[in-house]
Amino acid sequence: MNIPHRKSHKYKTTRRYRLSFINESTFNQVWSIKLSRNKVILSIIALVLAVACIVSTIIVLTPIRTLLPGYLKVSQRQENAVNSMRIDSLLTVVNINNSYLNNINDILTDKIDTDTIIHSTSDSIRIIPIDSIIDASNAEKQFVQQYEEQERFNLSVLAPIAAEGMMFYSPVVGAVINGDEQSTTLSLTVPTRSSIASIYNGSVIDSYYTPETGNVIIIQHPNNFISKYSGIAEIFTTKGNKVITGQKIGIANTSAQNQQVNIELWHKGTPLIPLDYIAF
Repeated sequence: MNIPHRKSHKYKTTRRYRLSFINESTFNQVWSIKLSRNKVILSIIALVLAVACIVSTIIVLTPIRTLLPGYLKVSQRQENAVNSMRIDSLLTVVNINNSYLNNINDILTDKIDTDTIIHSTSDSIRIIPIDSIIDASNAEKQFVQQYEEQERFNLSVLAPIAAEGMMFYSPVVGAVINGDEQSTTLSLTVPTRSSIASIYNGSVIDSYYTPETGNVIIIQHPNNFISKYSGIAEIFTTKGNKVITGQKIGIANTSAQNQQVNIELWHKGTPLIPLDYIAF
């Protein structure tokens, strides 16, 4: 007689994990949490995503992003663009000089007749004869028209309008004008220990020294005017200071009998003739 075997039933239960914090002094359980395998995995993924979000936020919203490889500041990008244009200009000049030297070398070695000298045909060099009788191209005519339209609103023309109502003070008393009075750099011979005054109220935006010109002071005035004073022996103001019209900002050389001081006046980056605006 065969006796049937009983089937053994195996019950599968979900594995659970417990995270407990125990006080080592008293061995009392302080805090615990039950987690299943899926909850552990989800918790780890959530923690990783949270850390990634925090790190990304710090990098994007703080200056620390400038430390990342390949990231450039705005000033660096502008400097790179300017350097690229300078390099391109230098290459053009080098090609022109090389062409010129090659022509001279051919002349000295009798390799070419002087009447048949031609300029290099490199794509980077375009020589347009001055005495050409060829009519201007459409592109050239369009460029001339655009340039004339832009010159209608030249800043040098708008400067007298901006200067209306502004009375510029004479920077030096008893000064003698040297050189061309229509120059944008007004050169003055001033007596010994003459004081240098601000021509109008404003703010000192720069103050520095060079061996060639001595102390230099640059002042920003209203209506986008800027005045520059160079050749000062001693200065009475520094960068960031406010000045008023006629305020003493420096003094001429105390040793030389005839000290030279240069005055410049600018409006929106355009140099002006100081004598057209300042009365001496």
